[in-house]
Amino acid sequence: MSTTSRRTVLGMAGATAAAVAVAGTGVLGSAGVFQGTAEAADALQGVNEPTFTTLKPFRDPLRVPPTLRPKSHGITEIDMVESQVRLHSQMPASRMWTYAGHFPGPTLEVRSGERVRIAWNNRLKGRTPLKAVWVQAEGPGPGLLPYNRPGSEGASPRPEVERLTAWTTVHVHGGHQNALSDGAAEFGVTSGNGQLGEYANDQAATHLFYHDHAMAVTSLNVQSGLVGNYLVRDAEEDRLGLPRGEYEIPLTIQDVNFDTDAQGRLTGQVLAKRILGPGSMPMPGTIPPALASLAPFTMVNGVVWPYLDVQARAYRFRLVNVSGARIYRLVVVDEETGKVVRGAMKLIGTDMGLLGKPQTIDEALSLAPAERADVVIDFAAHPGRRLKLVNTIPGQTAGADLPDFLIPHAEVMQFRVEKKRRAPHPLPTTLSKSFRRLSLADVPKDATERFVLLGFDKTGAMPQIWEMEQVPSDTASGAGIVTVDMPGGTRTLRRTGTMFEDTTTFFAAAGTWEKWHFISAAPEGVPIYHPMHIHLMNFQVVDRRAVDASGLDFATARTTRPITLGAPVPVAPEESGWKDTITVNANTLVTVAGRLADQTGKAMYHCHLLDHEDEGMMRPFVVMPSPVHDIHRMLMDMGRGMDAHDMKHMKSGMKM
Repeated sequence: MSTTSRRTVLGMAGATAAAVAVAGTGVLGSAGVFQGTAEAADALQGVNEPTFTTLKPFRDPLRVPPTLRPKSHGITEIDMVESQVRLHSQMPASRMWTYAGHFPGPTLEVRSGERVRIAWNNRLKGRTPLKAVWVQAEGPGPGLLPYNRPGSEGASPRPEVERLTAWTTVHVHGGHQNALSDGAAEFGVTSGNGQLGEYANDQAATHLFYHDHAMAVTSLNVQSGLVGNYLVRDAEEDRLGLPRGEYEIPLTIQDVNFDTDAQGRLTGQVLAKRILGPGSMPMPGTIPPALASLAPFTMVNGVVWPYLDVQARAYRFRLVNVSGARIYRLVVVDEETGKVVRGAMKLIGTDMGLLGKPQTIDEALSLAPAERADVVIDFAAHPGRRLKLVNTIPGQTAGADLPDFLIPHAEVMQFRVEKKRRAPHPLPTTLSKSFRRLSLADVPKDATERFVLLGFDKTGAMPQIWEMEQVPSDTASGAGIVTVDMPGGTRTLRRTGTMFEDTTTFFAAAGTWEKWHFISAAPEGVPIYHPMHIHLMNFQVVDRRAVDASGLDFATARTTRPITLGAPVPVAPEESGWKDTITVNANTLVTVAGRLADQTGKAMYHCHLLDHEDEGMMRPFVVMPSPVHDIHRMLMDMGRGMDAHDMKHMKSGMKM
């Protein structure tokens, strides 16, 4: 279909140009389509060098995506196209699927309250650029596990992935958009078609990001390159005098693996190693139980272990973890001394906006997949030094490779600070005057309360979302009945769904408060975690506790004795603000509370470990205008056979 006829079908007449602030290279064509260039996609040097079996850290400069400012009138078009992208100068270019030829895609920048429309055009041709294989999980023990090594190593191929062509749907993560524009997993489009999204941007200054969200292939599409940043600006942020322009840089962090040739040299082809559960083997036409995958190398803005030349002044970094499963615990280390630079990072915001006051990160900042952190580092205190950002775990030497702990390479990126001395840049003592840290006592009494149990299927291998509804306490024990000792009394819950395809049971009223309890129940010795994301809801963590779930029988989804709560678990600074994604560790309860957006339609909540999401750890819920929600509730209750007394009582409590 031609550009002209496509506009007619999608109602896109009058599309206008959008301004491009270049922190990279790109043009907006006369048709209003943002286009990248070959030079932007292949910015690294050393094109003619031979390939290597290992890569050298800090050899290549950080690549900064261009900034695209969609206008509030007309439609901005962004084409998804295949590009050759150099991810490290010691490898050939990698074939990638990209937004407008850039990996990550252009950073979209909008003003709060500025409604924009974007047409995401699928122009991707041919088969997936990835090579995908199954690898067997090895038993416990030290060493670099096969999924954490480059190369296929004779692993089982995945022919179902080899046949994959582009099926895409774009989700602005954390954004407020109606269901038709939310990038619902089942709303994918094939090559030659487009997705028109309208984004209200009715939220405070924040760092969102956009990525592919197509059902069953989200992990593969994101690994292929379909991800980018989305910044919302407002007047409150403008007045703070925070670093801007070239001193404000998105850092999109993602682990990656590469295939190797017969000589063991890295080919540049992105390799997706999917882990089989212990004792599992793939059978023709079946998908075996599998675990979330990790990869050995770390990219920042699509470059493996880049460096950034910085002035001895303050920089603002907008960090986002877009990995499929890896959690990063980030530490700043002085290369010369090998010591941690404590207090180097000042946290000024979380997923959904600014904190009330800056918080100093004493040592490490943790980011699970989909989590963001707004961080200022003032290099004025480090003229002439080389600092590096590394990944580590508690109790280990920061900057050391930790293959026994699934971190084969600690490096993330390097900062090369100029020698010239400059004055430090103090941060405002108050950031957002409207920010308030919530407690359980602050949650409105009429907030809708929901329970989600993160459990396992009957084999104990495949994690699942168990959607629960509260039932009378005298409900007989049996399959699917779970009891939880909560503050204020024991709750009896009944499982109503485990897969995306199961009947929708969560219905909500737009603009109202909700309180969600995520309970992770895992078999002993399973160190699993789930970064849980709720669409259309800004929330805060109001409670986190250890739980004893030893009385839960996974095979029947019933408790032989109640799940009990332990002592409160501290909330980290990077979890203390407004969020849309929260990590729920094994055998913990996390309670979040917040107000639903005003947008409506079928939304989703899910685990943001992308393999888990693709395997079914995702459930729909429907948001309606409040009067419609009341009518729906009345009709559903009538369908359940309410008597006249119940109907009269229900009507008296309705909001008219």
